[in-house]
Amino acid sequence: MNRRKNEGITLIALVITIIVLLIIVAIPIANSEKGIKQSEEVTYISELTMIQHAILERYTSSIYTKQELPGIAIEKSKVELVIKEINEICNTNIELKGNEYKRLLKQDLKKLGIENEEDIYIVNYKTGEVINETKKTTESKKALYIYAKEEK
Repeated sequence: MNRRKNEGITLIALVITIIVLLIIVAIPIANSEKGIKQSEEVTYISELTMIQHAILERYTSSIYTKQELPGIAIEKSKVELVIKEINEICNTNIELKGNEYKRLLKQDLKKLGIENEEDIYIVNYKTGEVINETKKTTESKKALYIYAKEEK
């Protein structure tokens, strides 16, 4: 009788095992990439909301204290160009709600109590409109624009 001793694993079994392991590892990596993009989008929207609350608070207090509102005045026509670009990218129909807009740079945001923000924003203190002029949209083509909705 010719008995063959099986020592170790075959090359085919090893290759199949490696392929299965690679597939198992690839699934979480793909999902984590998607999660990172979603968290970035949520962060951008949160920043818009935070800035909106800050400008509305400053506007309300300026009515009583006559405090100057931070920012550099920007022509409405220039803001309309930014909105037109956003509308084209996102396939939306955003319309401006106000007439007087200001561009907020890093130092203006600090005056509003917002630290560590590098983007430039366009705001309207009366309507609560906030536009992220630096990024304009998220990767998933969502407009980085928010305004204070009127209650009816």
